[in-house]
Formats: sequence, structure tokens, C-alpha cells
Amino acid sequence: MDPFDLFCAYHLGIAADKTYRPSNIHDVARRFGVDAGVIRQTLQDYGMDPEAMLDNDFDLTMAQMDIQVAPPGIDRIELARGIYDAFRKSPRKKRDWQKILSDDARENAKIFGRRG
Repeated sequence: MDPFDLFCAYHLGIAADKTYRPSNIHDVARRFGVDAGVIRQTLQDYGMDPEAMLDNDFDLTMAQMDIQVAPPGIDRIELARGIYDAFRKSPRKKRDWQKILSDDARENAKIFGRRG
């Protein structure tokens, strides 16, 4: 399974007919003719599983939006090539979830006041 094709189908929602259609792991598995577990493992092998994506300094939401709003006549696969290249070049950094949650709690306390 080609990593670019998997990235397009799973993360960008590019259907086989090049339209935008968000899909879940089961949709992608059917498309590639494999079990969902194979997709999970392949995503992990390629460093594209959901956890790895969280530890990647890549704006996946913006990439998905670029694909979703591509005007008629734009080849989404060609557009995705640049997106995929940016993803592959983006730095990996392990998130410190405790710090993120602590910072969020402090910010919420400032905005909403302390509870309990």
C-alpha cells in the first residue's frame, strides 16, 4: 500500500474518483480491499497513525480544508502531493500533554474563574 495513497484516502478524504469524501478507517479498508486492522498497522508503520499525527508539527486541519474547498477543475491528487511533501518535511515533536492540560486549566481559570 503506497503511503501517499493512504494519506490521501485516510487523512485528506480524497475518494477514488478524486472527490472529497471524509472516510473512516473501515471505508479506507474497503477501498484498499483489506481489513481495518491492516490499515491501522500500515498507518503506524508509515508514521501516520492518529497518535503520530498529534506529535507532528503539521496542520492537518488546514490540509483537509484545502482539499475540501478545492475549486472545480483542480486535481485533488496533484494538490495533495504538495500537502504530503509538507507533511513529510514537518518536524516531529512529542507533545507534553501534562503541560498542555495544565496551561489550558490555568487559562480557563482566568477566563471562567476557579471552580470547586
